Amino acid sequence: MSKPKNMSLQTFLAHFTKDERADRRYCFIIGAGGSKQSGIPTGGELAEIWLREIKDLYPSEYEKWMKEKGIDEKNPAPHYPQIYDKRFEIDPKEGFFALTKTMEGREPSCGYSVLVQILANTRHNVAITTNFDSMIEDSMFTYTQKKPLVCGHESLTGFITPMITRPLIAKIHRDLLYAPKSSSSETNELHESWKKALTNILNIYTPLVIGYGGNDGSLMGFLEAIEKIEGGIFWFFREKDGEPAEKIINLVARHNGYLVPIEGFDEMMLQINSRLGYDLLDGKIIEVAKQRAQRYKDQIENIQKGQAKGSDTAVALKETISKGKRSWWSVELEVAAEKDVEKRDKIYTEGIKEFPQNHELLGNYANFLCDRQDYVKAEQYYKKALELDPTYANATGNYAQLLIITERKEEGRQMIVRAFELKPENTDLLAELWFYRYANFYEENGETAYEELVKLIKAGARSIGWNFKENIELAKKEGHPFIDKLEKLDRIITEDASPNNL
Repeated sequence: MSKPKNMSLQTFLAHFTKDERADRRYCFIIGAGGSKQSGIPTGGELAEIWLREIKDLYPSEYEKWMKEKGIDEKNPAPHYPQIYDKRFEIDPKEGFFALTKTMEGREPSCGYSVLVQILANTRHNVAITTNFDSMIEDSMFTYTQKKPLVCGHESLTGFITPMITRPLIAKIHRDLLYAPKSSSSETNELHESWKKALTNILNIYTPLVIGYGGNDGSLMGFLEAIEKIEGGIFWFFREKDGEPAEKIINLVARHNGYLVPIEGFDEMMLQINSRLGYDLLDGKIIEVAKQRAQRYKDQIENIQKGQAKGSDTAVALKETISKGKRSWWSVELEVAAEKDVEKRDKIYTEGIKEFPQNHELLGNYANFLCDRQDYVKAEQYYKKALELDPTYANATGNYAQLLIITERKEEGRQMIVRAFELKPENTDLLAELWFYRYANFYEENGETAYEELVKLIKAGARSIGWNFKENIELAKKEGHPFIDKLEKLDRIITEDASPNNL
């Protein structure tokens, strides 16, 4: 048989990203090599480990068994199933626990962030894998808003349709939690339901094979037996490992495909990332984590506020706080649970001694001092909080209120603008600042106040309508000179919601 054609990664990337055929879809076939950079050993690496353990378990039988199975100690990967069988023949369940331990605590490498964005955002939405790990689905939940269909058992293949619109993760050797297939008897033949599902997929999708050595009889046997694959097959291999095995070369040639050398899974995916124009996700990861943490804290605090002193829930929360690891937030929860103002002050001051570098705790104590009208001391703590984190929007906005209250109006106005620049979505805070403080104190310059409030609304601060009615009533009582314009803003925000009418 003739050899398959070779293609450079750059040529493939240009083809992949410039392909304008609306009916062209690619799917990914991911083997153990795809998880290597996530810290999970490849099948070949596990085979090497288990061979050493077999030698210890069966010292007198080892050489004879190796010859019978035709295993090369220098290249055990092709005999992974036979090695697995021998290593765990005494207790097959031990194999499951060994695999579980191997994958425990592993995090997806950066390449998976690109893979799942492709699955979520393009028509190339299918990943087929021989791996038991959860790297793909973990990444899907971490980096995208799409929920995939995860088929981790052959009984679930009936949910796979040829033109599936949801991202699909097909785990043909089962998921780790569904009695994964590792023995030779289990991996020699692909289950009939998988054959049917994969045939339907490969009638539509062109496979991109990454990190797969073809050492199982199931998927490899299926690929060898299938008559035709739409668009051929692209087989990616690590260049430093040399060309793939002969059976892979023959398979790619028969399907009129291409061999594509790569540096590694992550490196390939990052190059695709550049071609597709996706951003790096470090900032998004941090922001999403912050939002989740904030929602969690808000929920706990809201439950705490609604509890009567001594209730079962209040007692449970108090016990949890006292037993848990001490943090700045546990100080906040202690403050919230205490009704006596002087005791709350003491909890804050002791907490700040313990966490002097926490800007949130310092900012919250400044708010507490403002409520007590201790503006001099409050300003000191706002400044300390902002020295630690100049981008702390809440402290910036609250400090702006203090400046306006203490008649430093221009400084306060500048600080309000700064708060909006830092966190334009914080519209509840802005509503209070602009309406109660800025516009009311700037009666002599109310036209400017109104114009800047309009700019704020146009920029996206739309939810300020939540307390506009109450604010307008207050403005009427105080004789605000621009009440007619403020009523117009109220109508636009709460009725037709069209900032273009401004």
